Amino acid sequence: MIELRLVLAEDADALFPLIYKTGVSDTLLWDGPASLAEFQRALTERAGQAARGEIHNFTIIETVTGKPIGSASIRPDAANFRGDIGLWIGKPFQGKGYGTQTVRWLLVYGFEHLGLEKIEASVFVGNWASRRIFEKNGFALEGIIRKAVRKYGQAVDEWVFGITREDYRKLPG
Repeated sequence: MIELRLVLAEDADALFPLIYKTGVSDTLLWDGPASLAEFQRALTERAGQAARGEIHNFTIIETVTGKPIGSASIRPDAANFRGDIGLWIGKPFQGKGYGTQTVRWLLVYGFEHLGLEKIEASVFVGNWASRRIFEKNGFALEGIIRKAVRKYGQAVDEWVFGITREDYRKLPG
């Protein structure tokens, strides 16, 4: 089981070893932190923004151990109509259903708390584990954006997934 809570600056120490040079950032638009100090500064800034309600950035906590295991966010557009979500989970915690639980929690937060009408997610083509997480949560593949981003100097295609408020309401339990 997991819980999500607003990101805290002190999460940096626990999260850094889960993202730094682990390959986790290979599946993210972000290349990961260059150093612990940079990561601490970034989380300090995000924690302040989250506390002020400017961003919706969360630390994923494994409830059994109370340890941070990853990060998740939901980013609404300026009109608060549509948003996109992203997440990463450290390798020791992957494959345990935590990603699926995290996306489900973000859907509740986005539709029930933020009042969004649609939530989207972009996934690098070939990242089948992430694709399955979104499909398990009712997202539909809406298309492929070819050469959507540059990652490590290479053009990368992205799958785009989406779920509407109506689709969300039809999900079981």
